[in-house]
Amino acid sequence: MTNFHETQISKTRKIAGYTISILASLMILMGGVMKVIGAAEMQANFAKLPNFGDKLFFIGALELILLSLYWTPKTMNIGFFLLCSFGGGIIVAEIVSGGMPIAGIMVSTLFYVGTILRKPTLSGLNI
Repeated sequence: MTNFHETQISKTRKIAGYTISILASLMILMGGVMKVIGAAEMQANFAKLPNFGDKLFFIGALELILLSLYWTPKTMNIGFFLLCSFGGGIIVAEIVSGGMPIAGIMVSTLFYVGTILRKPTLSGLNI
């Protein structure tokens, strides 16, 4: 059976991994919901991006789909890799809009660290 964590990790590592992963997931969930409902702040941010203003709903729905893949045990690995890729897109969008990519780097790092704490074999380093 597929799990959200590997059995050989310590309880402390498991709790830290879940805490960090949930924190990152809540950030993506909040952003996705705000995009899907079309919040004015999100529309203003997307207006700064060339050719992205009309794709607000699609990107929000994509965030929510990727989160559901990530938190489904059988699709967690592919959801993790897709969310890492999506985090790169967040960073690029923040740079293109003229801002600092702090939020994108933070979310991407939290997803990676939280998941690798729970599933160290995904890193390929077995740390």
